Formats: sequence, C-alpha cells, structure tokens
Amino acid sequence: MKTLAELVKVLLHKEVRGSVEIAVSGLAYHSGQVKPGDVFFCLPGARSHGKRFIDEAETAGAVAVVTDLPEVETSVTLVRVPEIRMALALLSAHFYDYPSREMVLTGVTGTNGKTTVTHLIDALLACNGALTGLIGTVRYHVGGVEYPSLATTPEANELQALLRRMRTAGVTHATMEVSSHALALQRTIGCDFDTVVLTNVTEDHLDFHQTFDHYLKSKIKLFSSLGAFPLKEGRFRRAVVNGDDVHWAHFAEQTPAEVLLYGLSPRCHIRASEVLVLREGVSFWLDTPAGSATIKLKMTGLFSVYNALAAIAVAYLEGLPLDQIKTVLEGVSGIPGRFESVDAGQDYTVIVDYAHTPDGLGNVLRAVREFAPARVLTVFGCGGDRDRTKRPLMGEEAGRYSDYCVVTSDNPRTEEPGGIIAEILPGLLRTIGAGGFEIQPDRRDAIARALELARADDIVVIAGKGHETTQIFSDKTISFDDRQIARELIQRRGETYGDDTRGNLRGS
Repeated sequence: MKTLAELVKVLLHKEVRGSVEIAVSGLAYHSGQVKPGDVFFCLPGARSHGKRFIDEAETAGAVAVVTDLPEVETSVTLVRVPEIRMALALLSAHFYDYPSREMVLTGVTGTNGKTTVTHLIDALLACNGALTGLIGTVRYHVGGVEYPSLATTPEANELQALLRRMRTAGVTHATMEVSSHALALQRTIGCDFDTVVLTNVTEDHLDFHQTFDHYLKSKIKLFSSLGAFPLKEGRFRRAVVNGDDVHWAHFAEQTPAEVLLYGLSPRCHIRASEVLVLREGVSFWLDTPAGSATIKLKMTGLFSVYNALAAIAVAYLEGLPLDQIKTVLEGVSGIPGRFESVDAGQDYTVIVDYAHTPDGLGNVLRAVREFAPARVLTVFGCGGDRDRTKRPLMGEEAGRYSDYCVVTSDNPRTEEPGGIIAEILPGLLRTIGAGGFEIQPDRRDAIARALELARADDIVVIAGKGHETTQIFSDKTISFDDRQIARELIQRRGETYGDDTRGNLRGS
C-alpha cells in the first residue's frame, strides 16, 4: 500500500487540493468498482464523463479524485492533471511497482494476426522452460491459470494489476497483444517492453482513429517508446517488423531499438521461401541467421507463414535452438476462432474465423481458394458502431474470392442490422454481382442457409466473430458461438436428411 503523496510524485504537472498524506489501497476508473481507500479517475467515456460519478465513487469509499477538468467539486482530495489517461498509466505502474521491469515482456501490434502470433510466442517460450503469461483478445493466462479476457489490451490499472499478478505467480516471460486503441489511450505507458512486434498495418478502427495517419501513428508509439526505461540487466531491446509490409521502413526508422525483419523478401533476416499451401496446413523453407529448416504447420494460408515467422523471430532473439522452434510450431494445431475447422461428419468443410477487416477476410478467403476443391461459400457481416468505411471493402473482398455469399449480422450493437448490410452491398455488387449473394439478417439463419447450400467438397467460411461466444444488440446480449451453432446445424441436418444434406444455389 502506498500513500497518495508517493503516487503523485511521478506526475510532473499537477494541481492538488487537499491532503496527500492518505493511504491508497487501489485505483479505479469505474465508480461501481471503487473500494474503500481507492483513488477514482474521471475518465471520459463513449456516452458520459467520469465526472458524473464522483459522488458514487466517494460514497463507495474513494479517498481521492483525479481529473483533467476544471471546476470539479469533491469532498475528498482532488488531483487535477493535464492528461487524465497519462496520469492513470503512470500512477498504475508506480502503484504496482513496475512489474514489467521484473519480467521479459513482448508486445505484439498490427491490424491482423496479433492473437495467433502471441499464442505462438507463448508456446515457444513455455517449451523453453519459462513460466509464461499471456494477455490478449481470446484469453489471459497467468502461469497455468486462465482468466476471461476483459479487452485485447486492458485499461492501465487493470493491465498493471495483471502484470503484478503474473510476477507474484512466478511468471518470467509475458506476451501481450497491444491494440491501437490502447496505444492511443496510453494504456501501456509504464510497461517496459523487451521486444515489440509488428504483424501488418491495413485500414481498421477508423471509427475511433478517424484517419489512417492517426491509426498508423498510434501503432508506431509502441516502437518509438522503446528505451523509455533503463535497459534490464543482461537483456536487449529489439523491434521485430514484417519486412513485406508497405510501412516496414517507417517503423524501422521510428524505433531506437535494433530491427529484425521477417517475411519473404530478400531483405528479411527471418525468411520463408518455397511456400506450399494445402488444406491440411502450410509448409515452407525457413532461413535464419542460426540456420535453415523445413517447417510444416498444421495451420494453413500464407498469413500463417507470416504469423509463424514473427514468432520465430522472437524465439530466435530469445536464443531458442532451431530444432526446438520447429518442433513446437509443428505441434500447434490452431488458435481458437482462427481458421478453426468444424467437423461433425459432413462431406464439406466448415471454417470459422475472426476475420473482421477487409485485409483479414481477404487473407482467409485467398488461403481457402488455394486449396478449395469446389465452391467457397462465405457467411459474413460487419459490426455496428464501428468503422463504416470498411463495410463496402469487406463486401468487395468477400465477393472477389467467394462463389456465393450470405450477408448477415455480426454484432449490430446500437445500429439497425439492415442499415449495416446496406453499406456492405455496394462492394459485393462491384465484384460478385447481384446473383452472387443473398441477405439473411439473422446470423443463425444465415449459417443454416450456407450449410443448406453446401455440396460435397465445398468450403463454408463463417467470418467475423471467431472465438466470440455472444452477439451484441442494442437492447440485449445473447449467447452465440459460430462454431457451436454450425456444429448443431450440421448434426441436425444429418439426423433429418441422412447423407442427403446438400443443397443447391438458386438457379443451379
């Protein structure tokens, strides 16, 4: 436990009204989570500002309030700062005694691939004898204990608390997904990264960032901030960058750390060649400064090669021998909701994937196209209250690589599903045309329709939600797992129709 005086000393610019000689037991930004002795941070929200909840926080036992607003009234100590999120991050790191300084911390950012890359890095480090921690979209784990994910990258106080929990449990190596939101909102300030990784940068989250330039600059923060802390004893700092990404040089120029490139280009230090994409997986020849080997993954698609190369680069930097890297990667069967197969005995293939960006969807469908023996049927939609500019682009990608599409809802949130779908259609009309798709706003009905249409050897891709187990509407959140729904529908069709479960497209 620290005093408020000990905490606020890390803030260079502040105005304090009231006593700072008070004990602080925790930090909170949600009034409903305030406990006696906590400091309450008035963060701006999507619909309201934390200022509205000061009375609730005080009633719950808050001993101080931190705000960036003028003229805030409170009966407890008030700390006014120029940047509220920066203050939360700095105070959180200090309150929990900078746990990342006591571990090897790897951060992975990029539009697509973060979850798979972090899982692969975690598997490689664990196999090398490290007790690992993982923070990401699908789950958090601390040693051998798993926790539900709060966010891809949690808020600063939750992040530092989680890192401290890891260190207390004996974790030596932590790997975390670092989202553009987290970087823009300064959640990772106070984290001492040893290695940072860039998967790729394509357009996404413009509902939040407004411009691609802001999105790009947010990602670069992770790389430019390396060196903010003194170097840990016996350690190094490296930036692992996708050398085939169009922005690679920009990231390399903006970091003070040594850069290691991965990809297929001759300039890359960790390089793949002779790539062979098959239905059951992808193989490639790997060249590294430590030697070469053939890698045969159980995951398929060219994007899986890039994900593996990113993880290999980190493992190489950590000193793992090449034969061990090969053994671990070839033993990974897949990541939840990432190109995950649903097999219930049907004579066609069903793949569920989290792809929810134009680039992500295009990557998945191109991978499927490389081994598809028959037609590709795609079920997809777009999330509500998110970047609207990508909706027609998603339609273009789906139409370009599919034989038929069923357009449906993703997480509509506060938007009308029909309005979202209407913004997808121009892209479909430009590529597959009016006869190449149909609309089924109900996601369960859409999946059922695609399965009804599937013939032997077809591939049904259900995209957008991946590992998610709920669907979010304006007035409710329901249980919904694409994998579970698909399996139930396949089994039901098999029970009803026996082996004759194949349907036809209209007019075929």
